[in-house]
Amino acid sequence: MPVAETIAGVLDDIRFHKDDYLIARLDSGVSVKGRMPRPQVGLEYEFEGRWQSHPKFGKTFVFDGYRTVYPKDTDAIRAYLQEHAKWIGPQISKRLTETYGEKTLEVLKTDPERVANEINGITPARAQEIADLLRSNEKAEVLQLELTRLFEGTRVPRKAVGQIVSEWREEAPAKVRENPYCLIDEIDGIGFLTADQVAQKIGFAVTGKPRIQAGIVHVLKEAAGAEGHTCLPAAAVVDRARELLGVSDTLVSEVLSEMVTKELLVSAGKDVYLPAMYEAERGIARKIRELMAAEVVKAEPCFGGLMTDQVEALKKAVESPVFILTGAPGTGKTFTIKRIIDSFPKARIELAAPTGKAAKRIYEQAGRMAQTIHRLLEPKFDKGKFFFTKNAMLPLTADLIILDEVSMVDVRLMSAFLDAVKPGTRLVLVGDTYQLPSVGPGNVLKDLIASGVVPYQELTIIKRQQPGLIVTSCHRIKDGKDIVTEGMDEPDLYFIERDAPEEISSVIYELVAKRIPEKYRFDPLKEVQVISPLREKTVLSCKTLNARFQQHLNPQSLPDGSRFKPGDKVINRKNHYELGIINGDIGYVRSVDVKEDSITVDFENPDRKVELPLRENDLELAYAITCHSYQGSEAPAVVIPIHKSFGSLIMQRNWIYTAISRAQKVCILVGQREEVPKIIARNQQQKRFTGLKEVLQSCPTKT
Repeated sequence: MPVAETIAGVLDDIRFHKDDYLIARLDSGVSVKGRMPRPQVGLEYEFEGRWQSHPKFGKTFVFDGYRTVYPKDTDAIRAYLQEHAKWIGPQISKRLTETYGEKTLEVLKTDPERVANEINGITPARAQEIADLLRSNEKAEVLQLELTRLFEGTRVPRKAVGQIVSEWREEAPAKVRENPYCLIDEIDGIGFLTADQVAQKIGFAVTGKPRIQAGIVHVLKEAAGAEGHTCLPAAAVVDRARELLGVSDTLVSEVLSEMVTKELLVSAGKDVYLPAMYEAERGIARKIRELMAAEVVKAEPCFGGLMTDQVEALKKAVESPVFILTGAPGTGKTFTIKRIIDSFPKARIELAAPTGKAAKRIYEQAGRMAQTIHRLLEPKFDKGKFFFTKNAMLPLTADLIILDEVSMVDVRLMSAFLDAVKPGTRLVLVGDTYQLPSVGPGNVLKDLIASGVVPYQELTIIKRQQPGLIVTSCHRIKDGKDIVTEGMDEPDLYFIERDAPEEISSVIYELVAKRIPEKYRFDPLKEVQVISPLREKTVLSCKTLNARFQQHLNPQSLPDGSRFKPGDKVINRKNHYELGIINGDIGYVRSVDVKEDSITVDFENPDRKVELPLRENDLELAYAITCHSYQGSEAPAVVIPIHKSFGSLIMQRNWIYTAISRAQKVCILVGQREEVPKIIARNQQQKRFTGLKEVLQSCPTKT
């Protein structure tokens, strides 16, 4: 690691300053960048950091810490005061420097009462104002430098230091030293492993209670985020925590029991929950029972054009306040939804789905406006906190709500959604149980069905006269049978056999860039989607394929210092409700401004123009994305690599079913044909530990 250096200079030009991140030029011409809450042009600063070379802008000094070097020359002091205390003009600044000389700023900072008494034209309030400014700058600088040194050698991100200073002020160093694990819940971008690094550097005991508690919470959070569990058996928590922390089972068990006693965790039977997960499941169960017991608006069943399984579905939908409709592609879910809507001609109806593309598809197929669940619940971001405006106190006003793609909805979002559904509202949940489960924790759709509490109908009859090979193969896959790519004059499902990953990659690029656009007149960016099992690793991962597509499909040059260029297809990876974008939103880069450190993206479904920081955003290239990322969406053409190098953990029956079912017009698989039946044979998806089914069954619906 390069040795830290120190440079000094007067801040001459601020090129970019947002969220405490500064890019600026000094009077010497040197470029500097780093975290600075309140940079002030004209002040001299001393920076501590390292040099970094840039191919276009030359050497830049990246600073970790800094301090203000206040001017000593009386002319410079007068200029500083007139610049930063607007009510101080030439006459008052002259009086100050004539009275206190080069100690003017020091006196202003330490003795404002003296200044107010001795200098005509400065009131006590004005004197205190300039004192507060100088003290505040000094405190922020001292804190920033102290925290930077405290975190040196750890994985604490630089931007976190500014947030820590903003959140905890002068208490920050003491609070970190007292319990570095408090960083996990209160500071963005810091998890257990990073906080544990800080703790070990400070000298925290490996067997200390704060560390064991944080480790147990980390185990449950990882189980939720990476594996979809809402809870874990207590024995599994102990095993995982022991392995993570390197301490005894006995010690973990003791701390775990104490956390349950103190209600830091919840014990339900043999399982252990984080309180938020426990409340989410119980909230879903309570509201489902409440909705099932309520009186709802009467229906006038409209059975026209329905087949037998659809008739059964409509009967259950009009007879029950809550109803679940499922079915594979081509079984007529959309037409059944239309008939449900037609059965309530006077009702106020809302249609929603987890993603913008899914909502758009409902609108196109059902002929009614639909929106994302998030927009339906009216998200609001206030004072750094996010919340939904619609809730139990201000519920949705619809008589009938139809929620599509429910297999994608995790327990937290479902709990928030149901919280806003008032008793007396009829609720229809629509989904496909053969698809991948939600990215987030829980198995809501399957648990609701398995509980037996909510009436349910699966549509099984293919309604299309010429279903095509995509629909036919999806039904074969769900039944454990191989796909079919022959038997049609104009097939919509193809398999191109190649063995080597490099060959597969080349064919995929040729398909997207040339062959599909030429044959189908599809836009390679907006109407063709590559779906790969892995985000990283292997030649056929999203990361590697995206690098190839960005280089060759987008002819523009990559701006210096940027990961993206105008025209790139990107996906947002984190919810930013304050900006109107959520995880999974896809867009196209409109412009990149390296100097201003900004990137503008045109997001779709619905269309939005969003400006983000260029270097600190949650965007990734999206020429190729994972199946989970594209769930709920469809494209006219989908291209899928198939290769044994992806492994068996991900390549399961529900993965290939979901991937193929994303295609509307044509789906092309490229790779090892013999792998497909092996993938379909793998139908042992990892069990998700959840408690929703049991909670629903233990408290049956009131009648």
